[in-house]
Amino acid sequence: MPATVIYIAIALLFIAVAPLPYGYYTLLRIVATGVFLWAAFVSYERGHEALPWIFGLLAALFNPLIVIHFPKEIWAVIDIASGIFLYATQKAITQRA
Repeated sequence: MPATVIYIAIALLFIAVAPLPYGYYTLLRIVATGVFLWAAFVSYERGHEALPWIFGLLAALFNPLIVIHFPKEIWAVIDIASGIFLYATQKAITQRA
């Protein structure tokens, strides 16, 4: 997956702290789950020990099928923290092994 997709996911996560229509958050869940699942797979294939678990947990948290309900304030913290984490680890999952 190209780095551009990761940067789009990061931007979507940061924008999510704004009050937006529910459809945006559904789109965010789909995109974030896909990116986190892909990142979990890539980091596992590259032999990382903790990253696959963290990305898998994030994928489960953002999954669009079984929605986890938190107050908006909690989701804002999760969105920002997830975006920062994805940004901090993007080199580990985009660089060739």
